Amino acid sequence: MNSFGAGKLKKQYSTYLFLLMALSLLLWSGCAERKNPSQPEKVHPAEWIKTDSQDFHGAKIAAAGLISCSSCHGEDYRGGTSEVSCFDCHNGPSGHPTGYLIPTSAAFHGKKIAEEGLTGCAVCHGTDYKGKANSGVSCYKCHNGPSGHPSTGFLDKTNQNFHGLSASRLGIKACAECHGVDYKGIEGNGSSCFECHNGPSGHPSSGWLDPADAKFHGQRLAATGTAYCAGCHGADFKGGDAGVSCFECHNGPSGHPSAGWLDKTNASFHGLAASTRGLSACAECHGTDFKGGTSGVSCSECHSTQSGHPASGWMTSGAPNFHGARLAETGENYCAGCHGADFKGGSVNVSCYTCHDGPSGHPATGWLDKTSETFHGLAASSRGLKACAVCHGADYLGGISGQSCGECHTDQSGHPSAGWLVQGDEHFHGARLAETGTAYCAGCHGADYKGGDAGVSCFTCHNGPSGHPAGGWLSKSSSNFHGLAASGRGLPACAACHGQDFEGGISGQSCKICHADQSGHPSTGWLNSKDSNFHGLRVSQTGTQYCAGCHGADYKGGDAGVSCYTCHNGPSGHPLGWFDSKSAEFHGTKVENEGTTGCTLCHGADLSGGISGIACSLCHQ
Repeated sequence: MNSFGAGKLKKQYSTYLFLLMALSLLLWSGCAERKNPSQPEKVHPAEWIKTDSQDFHGAKIAAAGLISCSSCHGEDYRGGTSEVSCFDCHNGPSGHPTGYLIPTSAAFHGKKIAEEGLTGCAVCHGTDYKGKANSGVSCYKCHNGPSGHPSTGFLDKTNQNFHGLSASRLGIKACAECHGVDYKGIEGNGSSCFECHNGPSGHPSSGWLDPADAKFHGQRLAATGTAYCAGCHGADFKGGDAGVSCFECHNGPSGHPSAGWLDKTNASFHGLAASTRGLSACAECHGTDFKGGTSGVSCSECHSTQSGHPASGWMTSGAPNFHGARLAETGENYCAGCHGADFKGGSVNVSCYTCHDGPSGHPATGWLDKTSETFHGLAASSRGLKACAVCHGADYLGGISGQSCGECHTDQSGHPSAGWLVQGDEHFHGARLAETGTAYCAGCHGADYKGGDAGVSCFTCHNGPSGHPAGGWLSKSSSNFHGLAASGRGLPACAACHGQDFEGGISGQSCKICHADQSGHPSTGWLNSKDSNFHGLRVSQTGTQYCAGCHGADYKGGDAGVSCYTCHNGPSGHPLGWFDSKSAEFHGTKVENEGTTGCTLCHGADLSGGISGIACSLCHQ
């Protein structure tokens, strides 16, 4: 080859080498520009990751499918020629973002669906959501319960998947996405929410407003908190998505129902609510310390004593707020709500037996002592036998106490069997009446004594004048003679019915209609030894006990306040002048004028002593 040919070939080779290097440089710079992550706008639009933009990549994928992603990011979306993996962001389960399955996360898929609809799901999971599109994963792998809800716990109110909680967190618009804005079902999901929520305001139909039902809304509130309500009714409970204010019903004090919340005779009384659902139901609004909580109202504004009971009258028998009266009206559940079913503490951790430490749960002091203010007979008197029935049962044979009243009250009438009808016995009902007053009788027999709770009228026996027994009350020869009753029990027995002044009292009958003289003795013949009413004759018939009933065992006054010795002021109780032959009271003159009959009254028919114990023959030998 000559020099000209060699030079020409060398020149061509240099040209080719230059062109090859230039092409390589161009190719290199192009690739470098394409995969430079600092300039994504060269490939993706500026608002590619902004969810509310029309350029959002999710919207683009929904329109064109995932194939446009794979051209740069690879068929497995892990980088491809771009060397940028889709999973750098889509790093949650099945390619979803992190938090996609966490209900409290901003990325929770239920929230996204509520905001954006199901179209975004269909892109990957197909229009039937069974996975036939790009992902190959069916939504029903998780949503395998009723109507596409999760299978586990969606209908279980104690489960974190309970749909009520989902509605609370996300609002009922989350429900509308699948069930329609009218919640009656849409194409692809024909299930109406009202198939179950067919009660008032979309609540369950059965028991939502019944305090005794397991579905009662108060029970739900106590179990799940006010967020349960807020999901539909709004954070202020004035309507929210549901458009119904909680205060339409809860229009009373502190959001309680207006009707009967403070009326202990009403089915809505808050004490019964606390009894049936426990104090935790109160704590939900008033706080665990009951000082206000979400309500801002402290329970102690009314329940101001240390125990939480009302401050006024709770321990005062006869007071409207007395706890025994409440118990009689509402039953033992009223106590059990705070103190537990066994009354040993419950949610308040205070046992009823701290005070009720006596027989059968009665107070220990005085329950069986008829002179005590806590005597059970007085309790029955003031509150009626229903107060007894609460613990001892409607038949008084035991009830929740297991102790039959008949163990002590053994006769048919329910009175104590020993001595109830025996004058002079410590259990004699007249003696009880004298000690405690007619309220003692009224408790069982009624304010009019015609039956009451006992169903037995006092007038069955007390069928004589002014309520006295009919047989012998006015006959001085009868064992029922009222003078003997006064002798045996004293004038307070009379005062119980006739009043402290004996002018009538509850009987309306004055003792002075018959006992008309100043001393209270019968007006006719009391001091006339020849009269059938002569007091000496009465003494001879009944003994000095007859006198002692009014004048005292020593005859110096007693209940009457008049001493027998005012007149009987001589030796051995005779009047002065009894032994003075010049006196009008000389006993010899009495015998001459009246005979020895007057003597026999005290000295006996044979004058050997009689009730006086002194024989006339001591002097008259």
